Amino acid sequence: MARGRESFEKRARELKRQQRATMKREKREERADTEVEAPQVDEEALMLRYGQLSEQREAGEIDEATFEQERLAIFVELGLVPAGGD
Repeated sequence: MARGRESFEKRARELKRQQRATMKREKREERADTEVEAPQVDEEALMLRYGQLSEQREAGEIDEATFEQERLAIFVELGLVPAGGD
């Protein structure tokens, strides 16, 4: 009688393992799909914009706060800084 119970528990463990593996696989696929769908960033244009921004600050055309705000927006778009943070 104990043998039947052990067999049942073994099947239950195996089923749970398969379910976890399926969930992990789905999460990986979902992450991969998200990465593929990410828009391409024109790094060259953003770096050019950053250069222009730096020149404007050096020339005194924009203040430090505006420079930092624009710089952060460029870095977020490049993926160097997470959105919403420093």
